[in-house]
Amino acid sequence: MEIPISLIALLVSIVSLGLSVYFWSRSFRPIVTAMVKTNQAGNSAITYDLVIRNSGSIPAKNIRLTADNRTLGQAISANATENDKSLWLACFVSKAAIPVLHNDDTVSCSFGTTREGNSGFWKYNSQISITIDYEGWFGRKYRQAQDLFIRDSGSFTGHMWT
Repeated sequence: MEIPISLIALLVSIVSLGLSVYFWSRSFRPIVTAMVKTNQAGNSAITYDLVIRNSGSIPAKNIRLTADNRTLGQAISANATENDKSLWLACFVSKAAIPVLHNDDTVSCSFGTTREGNSGFWKYNSQISITIDYEGWFGRKYRQAQDLFIRDSGSFTGHMWT
């Protein structure tokens, strides 16, 4: 009777070790996300920052953002100039890669404006599909699809006390 109990205990230990290693490998990694945050909001315009955050447990490196051209085109207002595009879309150019982002750290860049009547660079309440490609500290590669929302980040409903 002792041998079957010992074998069951060994099997439970092996399964437990396997699950521990699996969940450790899923959590011991960088987790990089992007968000459009309000820099400043006024009566007729809102300025935005694009914030990249690594909320994982190890640093991330070689972070690159790629935008879906269809959703990007739908989000840009008709008043956007070529100069504005070169400024506000620079984050999607491969030379704008982030070399290293430490765990629990953020980096940001300016990301355009919305104005009354969609006369700013972005159309208010638009959505851009992006892909974030990055590497973990030990060379493992990750790809994360995400949507960016162009709206005032001070309120998730769009309404707040003034």
